[in-house]
Amino acid sequence: MSDQLSDTKKYVIGTKQQYSKSFSFEDVNAFAKLTGDVNPIHINREAAAESIFKQVVVHGMLTSALFSTIFGTIYPGKGTIYLGQTLKFVKPVFLDEVIVAEVELTALVEEKRIGTFSTRCTNAKGEVVIVGEAKLLMP
Repeated sequence: MSDQLSDTKKYVIGTKQQYSKSFSFEDVNAFAKLTGDVNPIHINREAAAESIFKQVVVHGMLTSALFSTIFGTIYPGKGTIYLGQTLKFVKPVFLDEVIVAEVELTALVEEKRIGTFSTRCTNAKGEVVIVGEAKLLMP
């Protein structure tokens, strides 16, 4: 029983974690091949140049996968199970743009080990590109 209590103490409301990454044209093409999302705005420079964004746009789902990186490897870490995620794509993400993903524990049902997190990605200009909320089964 004392082990369970010490485990839950590491889950503190307000705890934040970040992870940053940029995505290359090769990353985006690998994601397109893996998922089948071959929308030209993601994989064709010429077609993307004709779009409203005038350049290749990184898949929103690829960018949002940074949250999974945090949850599964940093905090809460190994053994975390995703229960749900909402996402709002606010601005496009472009190739080689550094994106910072941040999560914050906002609620915890200790007896069920269910955590609610606010999730957010920002670009190098500090502009929010993705916001959402995640529910996790904590290890």
